[in-house]
Amino acid sequence: MLENLSRTLSALSRRTVAIGALTCALAVACLGGCTQTTASDGGSGASNAAVVADTGSAAAPAADDAQIAVQVVVDSSAADGSVTYDDTVELDEGATVLDAIKATGLELDIQDSDYGSFVNGIGGLASFDFGDSSGWGYDLNGETVMDSADVATVSDGDVLTWTYLV
Repeated sequence: MLENLSRTLSALSRRTVAIGALTCALAVACLGGCTQTTASDGGSGASNAAVVADTGSAAAPAADDAQIAVQVVVDSSAADGSVTYDDTVELDEGATVLDAIKATGLELDIQDSDYGSFVNGIGGLASFDFGDSSGWGYDLNGETVMDSADVATVSDGDVLTWTYLV
């Protein structure tokens, strides 16, 4: 009987750990571009870097690669409206959401972590500038994407919208 109880508790513990891990993964994915920037990683494996996008790296056509056109929209009207962008960028086929925002030439603050790259700031407007829950999020063709910006890919004709949420 004690062995059956131990087996049942062990199965419940594994299930609880699995549910906890899934919940953490979903929370990180939902935060997308809304993670907090810190001065050091404190041993967490994360690194912070302010990036000024080089349009030549993401948008430069390669000789054998097919090119795609992606409309990029950046909207901070919910905050102060200081950052706006609406134009089409040319990218290599297979490019990511991160490649697309880099191709705009806007100043970016990107945090790399074990979960992927997260955009903390665009054009000098950063997460938490307008409160504890403010920050950048993106959608692709009007649909919320649950992947980090360096994982989600864009296709020809896509509309990528970065919105500052308050």
